[in-house]
Amino acid sequence: MTVRKNLTWGLVISTYNREKVLPLCLELAIQQSRPPIEIIVVDASDHWQETRNKVMGEIAVNAPEIRWVYEAAEQRSICLQRNQGIHLATADVLFLIDDDSLMYPTCAEEIMRVYEADTEGAIAGVQAAAVDHPPMNIAITDNRKQTGSAFENFTTKQGWLSGLMHWLWKQVFLMDAKKLFLPYDGNFPAHPIPPSLAHLNVWQVELFQGYRMTYRREMIAKEAFEPLLRYYSAGEDLDASYRVSRHGCLVMALDAKLHHFQSAGGRLSRFKISVLSALNQALCIRKNAPNLRQLKGSYYRLMMRRIVAELLKDLLSRRWSLPQARGMLVANRYSHKLFSLSENELAEWYVQFQREFLEQNRLIA
Repeated sequence: MTVRKNLTWGLVISTYNREKVLPLCLELAIQQSRPPIEIIVVDASDHWQETRNKVMGEIAVNAPEIRWVYEAAEQRSICLQRNQGIHLATADVLFLIDDDSLMYPTCAEEIMRVYEADTEGAIAGVQAAAVDHPPMNIAITDNRKQTGSAFENFTTKQGWLSGLMHWLWKQVFLMDAKKLFLPYDGNFPAHPIPPSLAHLNVWQVELFQGYRMTYRREMIAKEAFEPLLRYYSAGEDLDASYRVSRHGCLVMALDAKLHHFQSAGGRLSRFKISVLSALNQALCIRKNAPNLRQLKGSYYRLMMRRIVAELLKDLLSRRWSLPQARGMLVANRYSHKLFSLSENELAEWYVQFQREFLEQNRLIA
């Protein structure tokens, strides 16, 4: 790969019914100390033209030097929308953050500093550092997602139990991406941080979170996001970042601050999220694992732990219908069929399964 300084960056946003917070995300992007050369929005909302007109008429006019593209989604799916945006992009580095991700003023500058210091071309992606509070003087009119978790509240209030709670949070409740993700090759790739980054405040990571990820364009264009994940694409960020990490190192830029607002708009029920998060993982394993038989065994062992974890979380949060635990049980049952299908059968069946489940509230055979 040819490595050069003075790289360019572009923002690619996949959005759906986030007309309140999306403009704020875009405003903060054009106010960066190092602004983008392009901003691409792929909108799956029914009223996408109204939001486009507002963005182009109130925000884009203030940054005419930026290339603006605002398109309707060819299909509603965060994966397909991101792939659509990547195809339209031209910048060297793509920021694929969420539509409710709010960048601090120097976020992009700090991230690009890492890419440009990488004279070896070893860095495939850079993740921003998540912070609890939005940038100062920011007024947010949207509603924030409510977790409703009594366990989360307990862990924040009982400081004297913080060590135990941290252990329970990760080991029992599996609230850690690395505890849930099964590397397709059996382990995470070993890519050392290049020496040229020694003076920078970076930390190597194995997986990215979708709301704060950036990649070299050629890397993410080569791998792309999983096209069979439609509607609610849980785990698409972990899947894509793992596949990209096969080609290069993933790091977090600790000085690149970003706040994830987590807008309440467009969320599914806990039951549906639970089903799809587990089945999406099975799909990605089915498509990408060189040793499928071995990883299937690991998947079902993990599913037993997930069923227990979701049951405990439901009970502690007083969700007596047990939506998350029931979702895991349904996913466990359907995963056997998913693993048994051929490539062609899988593509047809899983798209139909998601459509029937989310649009008709029906589980197909």
